[in-house]
Formats: sequence, C-alpha cells, structure tokens
Amino acid sequence: MNTQFNTLFTVAISHAYYSDNCQDIRFIIPGDAAQLFKNGKLLARERDGKLHVIYEADDAGAALIAMSGKTVRIGLRLANPFFGNFTEGGANLATSRRLYRNSTSPTAFDPAVNITLTGPVFGHTLTNDARPATITLKDSAGQAHQSETISASDDRLTVSYDLTGQAPGTYTLDEVYPASAKQTLYYLDSPLLQAGVFGVLEVEIANGFYASAPEFQIPFDAREETLNYYVVARNYSETDLGLLSVVDAGFTDDGRSQIAFNKIPSGSFTSEDISPALLGENSARVVLFRSQAAVKRTEKARKKIQLTRNGDVLVAHLPQPGPESSNADLIIPISKP
Repeated sequence: MNTQFNTLFTVAISHAYYSDNCQDIRFIIPGDAAQLFKNGKLLARERDGKLHVIYEADDAGAALIAMSGKTVRIGLRLANPFFGNFTEGGANLATSRRLYRNSTSPTAFDPAVNITLTGPVFGHTLTNDARPATITLKDSAGQAHQSETISASDDRLTVSYDLTGQAPGTYTLDEVYPASAKQTLYYLDSPLLQAGVFGVLEVEIANGFYASAPEFQIPFDAREETLNYYVVARNYSETDLGLLSVVDAGFTDDGRSQIAFNKIPSGSFTSEDISPALLGENSARVVLFRSQAAVKRTEKARKKIQLTRNGDVLVAHLPQPGPESSNADLIIPISKP
C-alpha cells in the first residue's frame, strides 16, 4: 500500500494590511492535541501563514482513521511584536484572548468570543458586592462543576477553583445577584497559557471534511488613523512656509481614493499634537499637514504623496508609518542653503 496524505482542513490568516499572505501568527498544538493528531494519523504543516491539517489515506483516498466528531484544539501566537500597531483592535490582544469555533457552520468559524485563558488553579474576583450571590462554575457540557451561595455575612471578594485533572476547554462562571447577573468564559489550557497565545481554535471535524476540505479564515482589519506630516523647515521664511503643500498625486496609479490634507500652522497646534519645541532648533519653522480623513495602514507604501513648494516637488514620495510605528506621526526635515 502506498502512503498518501490528503487535506482535512486549512486555516488561513487574512489581513487587510498585507497585499499577500499574513505570516505574523504561529499555530501551536498543545501536547494532548498532538496525541489526538497521532492517534488519528493527522499531520499539521504550516506554510505561507496557513495551517494545513492533512490525514493519512489508503490507495483509494479514504482516511486510515476517520476522526469525525473529534475536536482539534490549536493555539494562535503572535510572531510579530508590532502586530498591534497596524491591526484594528490589536492593542486588545495583549489583554484579551479569543476563541474561534465552528459550532454554527461546520465549514466556517463563528464570530470570535472573548475568553480568560487559565491554568487549573485560579481565582475569580466577584463583580458585584450585592448579597446573597450564587456562583456556579459549569463545564463545556453545561454541567455544574462547583456551585456556592455567598451570604451577606460572608465578606469574600473572590472565589477560588482547582480544576486539576479536568479536561481542557471552556468553563462558564455564572454570578447571580439579587438584581443582576454576570457571566465569564474561562478556558482551561495550561500549555497554551504558558505558550503565550492570544487565541484558541476549536475545530470539530465533520464527516464532510474528508470529501471536501474546508478553508477556514481568521480575518484581521488594518488600523485606521490620521496621517500627520510635521514639516520642520530650516532657513525658511514665513512666506516660504506659506508656499508649502502636501498633495496626493499617486491615487490614480495606486487605484485608491485620493487623500486630502489640511495645513495647520504651529500656532494652531493642540495639546494632542507634537510641540514645535520638540521638533527642531529655535530657528526652524514647523507646519503640520494632516489628512482630512483617517486612512488604513498598509504594508505597501502609497505612491506620490508629495511635499511641494509653489508647485515644485520637494519630496516625491513622503514616507508612510512602518509596522514599528505606533502612530502615523511623521517628521519631514527640509532646509534651504
């Protein structure tokens, strides 16, 4: 018998910032999930930012071991420390975790839900001081793992749990107060917690995967922000400064909308702008050109956003904020002899 492998499913990361594949995220398979892969004769291969899960098949293409109904668990870890700078909502990745599941449609992920990733021993801070309070921790099947009622005479602010020996996955903690309720979704997975992942995938393998491998997508949008060009001009008079403009002459070449800029003299800077005193020596004059609308970050630089003086091009291609930049403030030094 010849050994062959067929695709069971793929997971791709799409990002509007990139013109091609996003390779900023790594796929992490924890130990017990790796054992599931071994038992099911599955392999995971990562290529060009996409995860390929493949299965060993016989000569007729049938899986040697069918894993229908089993759930594959995979972690998502950032490989690019600047990812949050150009990703919409990217700053939240440092403090929140996301869970992606295909529970509604077998071939597509549900909208991500926020989870609190935890190890087996953890504490939960109560969100309300009203009493009595009934606190219930339920497993992924909805079965109560632990429930207690905290009376008015009990001044505890936290509850503690020990899930040692319990299966990895979701645990729902319900807080019920006399006039309100609160629900928190925990996710038990020590290896993924230690790996520093920002997200968890739970892919339930449907029987149809073996006939037609689904392509799962995890989309990210590019961050939108206002472009700010601070032009620091040495040996420029006020008259010279008045002749400066920033114009977008490359929107047709790039096939995008034109970006318009407002000119803001240094005397009209606000506290949110960079102080002119921090931008150059006392003899330098400063003027700000600000885009009238927010624009999306893009890996590919926009062409021909130009600094001109009385129609003459001084800088043919003004820079764009790079991935290492946390904002779109760009300083452009110019000078006259």
